[in-house]
Amino acid sequence: MNVLVVDEELPWPLDTGKRLRSYNLLQRLQRHHAITYLCYGTPGVVALPDCPNVSVVVVPSPILKQQGARFYGQLLANLLSPNPYIVDRHYSRAFSQKAVSLVTEGGFDLLHCEWTPYTENILPLLGRIPTVLSAHNVEAQIWERYFLTEPNPAKRIYIYLQWKKLRRYEAAAARRYSAVSTVSQPDRDVFVNDYGCPQVQVVPNGVDERYYTPAVVPVTPGSMVFTGSMDWRPNQDGVRYFIEQVFPLIRRQTPDATFCVVGRNPPAWLSTLAEQTAGVTVTGTVPDVRPYIARSALYLVPLRVGGGSRLKILEALAMGKTVLSTTVGAEGLTVQDGVTILLRDTPRELAATACRVLADRDEYAALGAVGRELVLRSYTWDAIAKTMAELWESARG
Repeated sequence: MNVLVVDEELPWPLDTGKRLRSYNLLQRLQRHHAITYLCYGTPGVVALPDCPNVSVVVVPSPILKQQGARFYGQLLANLLSPNPYIVDRHYSRAFSQKAVSLVTEGGFDLLHCEWTPYTENILPLLGRIPTVLSAHNVEAQIWERYFLTEPNPAKRIYIYLQWKKLRRYEAAAARRYSAVSTVSQPDRDVFVNDYGCPQVQVVPNGVDERYYTPAVVPVTPGSMVFTGSMDWRPNQDGVRYFIEQVFPLIRRQTPDATFCVVGRNPPAWLSTLAEQTAGVTVTGTVPDVRPYIARSALYLVPLRVGGGSRLKILEALAMGKTVLSTTVGAEGLTVQDGVTILLRDTPRELAATACRVLADRDEYAALGAVGRELVLRSYTWDAIAKTMAELWESARG
């Protein structure tokens, strides 16, 4: 097939969960299909590594950084818009016109949208050719959880309005596609039962099982690690929650416990919080997260906000690590508490379980081994790309 993929950005470098998913599926799908990738970026010679059948087309980005007077002006102006802010923020007439011209001139068999808010940029094309929406999350669910965890009353009002707008937009947009892919069964249930989408297929997140493997290295006693993009609000919320509400409880029982936050673009407030909290370090961007995971005694996923499913858990399980997560953090994965992972939700439960693992790692080592087997059985990118290819063929009809 000749496929046009539209997305926010080129999925490279592989330093976010979304980029990892997009790239790994794309790299496998392009072996059998010709793909044009339209996204925001800097004009010039652009190519994706190891993707000879992918042609990249970029349009200058209109997206403002989340700071400064213009950004806050956009937030206020959005109060008068029927669209949620993340839709208006990412819309560009130039992007929309380029998408239309590519389809008009390119003879595409299928249009694939990599993020729900970008539906606004391709509205003239929906119904014109077969289309697939890749829903990495239920976006409205994320904003609902922001609302439920935000303590600031003024912010809660704004977030509530965004949540309601996004739920209406997401439902209406999804129904316009020939087919929708979700990363988990709970997400699929929302798109089918709440949004009324007729054709929805679970195409789960995965992991490169050859890259993430168990490492024979010394484990640092008392060490805990979290990995993830620190410019993503759900990760920021989870890390702050853990440092402020859980970590002090752990240190009372295990004074030498440490917590390392590994991920790109940590906000200034997080670096300051780490400096003020004994035992906490924030690395920022690192060339390879595997050494940090390998040396840790416990891998943590203390998320309270989010959707979809977490690639970070699959990476840790592929390396045979013991993982302690909240229920939200492990959502969408076929993991079992006490079998492949440890699931706890309150600060006291998280702290007590972390202390037990740190005190006797051998008792919990079997979880990592079973987790690795689960990854090999259900979460390799080769198998997942095959599922996406089948959905493309089905949507094409």
